[in-house]
Amino acid sequence: MADVTKGPQRTCIACRQAADKKQLVRYVVAPDGTVLVDYLQRLPGRGAYTCLAIECLVAAVKKNSFQRSFKGGCLAVEATQLTEQLRQAVDKKMISLIGMARKSRQFIAGSNAVIEALKKDSSLALIIVATDISVSIGKKIEALALRNHIDTTRCYDKQTMGQLLGKEERSVIAIQAGFLADSLLKELHIHRKLVREN
Repeated sequence: MADVTKGPQRTCIACRQAADKKQLVRYVVAPDGTVLVDYLQRLPGRGAYTCLAIECLVAAVKKNSFQRSFKGGCLAVEATQLTEQLRQAVDKKMISLIGMARKSRQFIAGSNAVIEALKKDSSLALIIVATDISVSIGKKIEALALRNHIDTTRCYDKQTMGQLLGKEERSVIAIQAGFLADSLLKELHIHRKLVREN
């Protein structure tokens, strides 16, 4: 009897490992012949898959696996371009999830509000600290988060964080525990993996 919890399986064109297609990166060919990252797996057409690892993407390019998968119907592929497309897709998904947290009011913004929430040991899952926050406030927030076993990251500046919330500059955003936070943590893990591998 088949395992009903598994989704459709696909094989990485580089390492040949089979996995649930949701755990892989999908690529499609645009009408002009360029290979595109289909991170959300929604674009039409035949797809090729790699693991969510830069080494698989690079190996697929070196072995001409994209040309074989698309039966020669694509232009030459560069690993750096696909890596950048993948990073941008992950970043776009993270921004979308932060926007959803804003609309559903599952966030706390501003350093003072987040510090107070961390002192009360509230149900926070992720703290996003601005890259240009003052050193002392950044360290204080990160220390409080560490004490409460809450993940922290630095990926956007204050102006960008404010724009994500439809407000002026914000130095800290805390995402409350729940489905959105889990999804954001998953994307953050992928983002960190891509940055670390490159």
